[in-house]
Amino acid sequence: MTAENIDQPIREKLAAKRKRLLIALPFLVLLLTKGAVLLSINYLPSHLSWIPSFIGYYLAVVLALIISKRYFFLPIEKIIPKSLRPIPKFRVLFLTIIIPALLPITAFVTQIKNVHFEFVIYIIIFSCVNPIFEEGFWRGIFTFMPGSDFFRILYSASLFSFSHFFWWHYWFKSPMILIPTLISTFIMGIAWMWFMSKEKNLLYPILSHFFVDVFNLSVAVYYGIVSFENF
Repeated sequence: MTAENIDQPIREKLAAKRKRLLIALPFLVLLLTKGAVLLSINYLPSHLSWIPSFIGYYLAVVLALIISKRYFFLPIEKIIPKSLRPIPKFRVLFLTIIIPALLPITAFVTQIKNVHFEFVIYIIIFSCVNPIFEEGFWRGIFTFMPGSDFFRILYSASLFSFSHFFWWHYWFKSPMILIPTLISTFIMGIAWMWFMSKEKNLLYPILSHFFVDVFNLSVAVYYGIVSFENF
């Protein structure tokens, strides 16, 4: 039974009844991504295995979006608005959008000299794609999770942070990388989900996430061109 072939009153009743099952949806994405990671690292060199791993991750997110639309009847088409307006107050922007975006800035300033120009282009391309998928799922779908704003913020931030350990530890085994990553992604998750609970505009977290992926030199780190193990 899909959203297209049932009446609106029935759809609303089913949506309310099924909504609590949304809580399990992140674990589907985590497990599917884990499978893609395990296949990739077993058949590809480390510096290339992250590519199919992320493709698997994005496909898992797309599947979650389809399930959310067809089974939970969520208005997925409304998750990403078309405008930055109305512009939030500066205090909200500073605390929840600007500060998270600047968390990796020290690593960027100290390590950018080691990155060739072509990888700067790759970083920008990746940073345009990755935030759309991640924010669409970890903040967009999580906006519809049952419970209070406090629960959604904590649940989203915790799983968002955990996801980085769940598959990143295959590439980054050093605690000097993993621990700061888990802490920073948890802070980002809280800030971005708090913003969503207040402003309901996913474009701002996407923009903030874009700068995070640029400043952490994402592609260069995955390829092993830049290492923060001794940073």
